[in-house]
Amino acid sequence: MKRITGLFLCLLIALSVVVFPTMASAATVVNKTFTQYKSYNLSFAKSESDEYSCKEANNDGNIKVDANNEGGTYWLTVKAVKVTKTKKPTITITDSKSGKEIKKFSIKVTAAKKIKVSNVKMNKGIWQDIRIKNPYDKENKISYNKKIIKFKKGGYSDEKGNWTYRVKGLKKGTTTVKVTLKGTSFVVNSFKITVGNYKTSIKKAYKSSKLRYNKHICSKYLTTNGTINVGKAVKNFHSNSKITVKIKNTKIAKAYKVKKTETTPEAVKIYALKTGKTKANVYEKRGKTKKKIGTIKITVKQAKDAEVYEANRALDNDGIFYEFSVNVGDKINLKKLVTGKYINGPTGSKFKESEYKFSYTASPANVLSVDKSTGIFTILSSGSNKAGCTITFADGSKASCSGSFDIVNDSDDGSKSAVTGSWESIESPGTVYTFSEDGTGSLDMSGFAAKFTYVAKDNTVEITYDGNQSAQVYEYTVKDGVLSLKDKDTGTTIDYKKK
Repeated sequence: MKRITGLFLCLLIALSVVVFPTMASAATVVNKTFTQYKSYNLSFAKSESDEYSCKEANNDGNIKVDANNEGGTYWLTVKAVKVTKTKKPTITITDSKSGKEIKKFSIKVTAAKKIKVSNVKMNKGIWQDIRIKNPYDKENKISYNKKIIKFKKGGYSDEKGNWTYRVKGLKKGTTTVKVTLKGTSFVVNSFKITVGNYKTSIKKAYKSSKLRYNKHICSKYLTTNGTINVGKAVKNFHSNSKITVKIKNTKIAKAYKVKKTETTPEAVKIYALKTGKTKANVYEKRGKTKKKIGTIKITVKQAKDAEVYEANRALDNDGIFYEFSVNVGDKINLKKLVTGKYINGPTGSKFKESEYKFSYTASPANVLSVDKSTGIFTILSSGSNKAGCTITFADGSKASCSGSFDIVNDSDDGSKSAVTGSWESIESPGTVYTFSEDGTGSLDMSGFAAKFTYVAKDNTVEITYDGNQSAQVYEYTVKDGVLSLKDKDTGTTIDYKKK
């Protein structure tokens, strides 16, 4: 007994000094439910030095995983392919060096769902835009009776998966439109299109319409409620339809003709002449027959002065800051530019100078300055910058414009420089540096002249005198018309004033 007890104690002592290997810690499982035929982003941030690996398990073709290490993000995209049954696939992300689990996902894939689309009625000979919903990652395959309707090739979608197709009624009848996801048998939409001879009428959404008015602009140019397009307001028009209107109070609103398009008839647009309320009776003319098809109630409200600014801005594809480059020392009258383009702009809008005022911002101070009384910005040196202005109109509305000036740091191609021009020493008058745009220059010291070539890089200029192999390097700044050159070898700084 004593012998057995002794052996047992020895075994306990031996076990106490045995070192068992530690297991890498397991990540908490995150459950995800995905819909078939959709993609999901499971990417997450990481250190750029980290390398992770991705392992799948229990994946019976249910998901497709795309994973990679790139920079400070671990990119992980999962496509749901096949509905899961009992087993759920898992994705485990592991640190390649330590073996530690970083993330773990359990994926359930549910069946894709059919999406309801309303039936469509249209007249023969008319093209009409119809919307088909497909939020899935696969393209549409559309089947229908080609004797009754015609789909125009192509189509376009928005970010929500709403596809718009253009359809033409060929002859009277009804066809079922079936939309299947390409490469599958799944029918995402199924609806009917009936081609007939339907009565033209006003769409419900247009029966009470709003317009906006501002005395500084022809209101048809306003970007919000500037016009009522009566051609779009009618439904079930015919191939020979011509739409006209009769406005009850012509002091409040006015109409002008617009041409027929593929999806709208020859019609008119209505815009405001003053605030108030009126009605427009809408007529359809087919051949010699003209009949009233409905009435549009119109309410005109006051548009803010800032809306006039935005209407002009909408016509400018480039913007203020994309039209030109500037050099150090240049002056830009931002007030004049903004006034000409956005206040009294291409729409023909007109404001008195007393009806608006400007305020300005310029940064950083070593690159850009602004005279806040005139709106003139001065380029002090090259570098990143931000210029801005806010316009406050007499009605209290505000508009703003901001951007960055493209300052030509003539160092980019070695042919131009921010130091271009002639500069005379403030300390020693008669000593003049001249920097030409072609990258050549001269130093004139009271009649003695030395020619050189130069290259500007960032805030330095390298000058190589004719006959010399090596260049003299100076750090430079330009501020308030003064060029400061600091010799990098001696540390001496000399200031020069632009001539």
